[in-house]
Amino acid sequence: MSKIKMLFFQTSFISLGIFLAVGVAQAVMHFTGNTYATDWYFLLSVILAGVLCSLPSFVLNAEKIKPFFVRIIIQFTLVFAAVSLLGWLFKWYSDIISYLFVILIFIFVYAFVWIMTKWFYVKEDKEINSALDSIRDEE
Repeated sequence: MSKIKMLFFQTSFISLGIFLAVGVAQAVMHFTGNTYATDWYFLLSVILAGVLCSLPSFVLNAEKIKPFFVRIIIQFTLVFAAVSLLGWLFKWYSDIISYLFVILIFIFVYAFVWIMTKWFYVKEDKEINSALDSIRDEE
């Protein structure tokens, strides 16, 4: 998969995951009688978060860092730092409880993106293998 395509999918999956998590949180808060209103720039901050948090995925392709587990830890730390910084800049949290909530959403979105990326790679691998099989059948 090309790097630009990978960045586009990562950005899309991250933004979608954030929107899903925040939507579920808003629904829960609504049904418990609480209200939650976002600022006018919330949508832009989510898209910016998607872009910035997809950039550390290049660390996963770094061949110089040998153990893959170390690459995952570095990537996770960079993404977590980006989310914490963006959360502070865009006022996603104001106290420790809301910061813990942001961390919970971060973990959900991180797992969601890994699952979606894995699904996408498996789908792409199947398409490539079927194309190769059809080429072999013609020969």
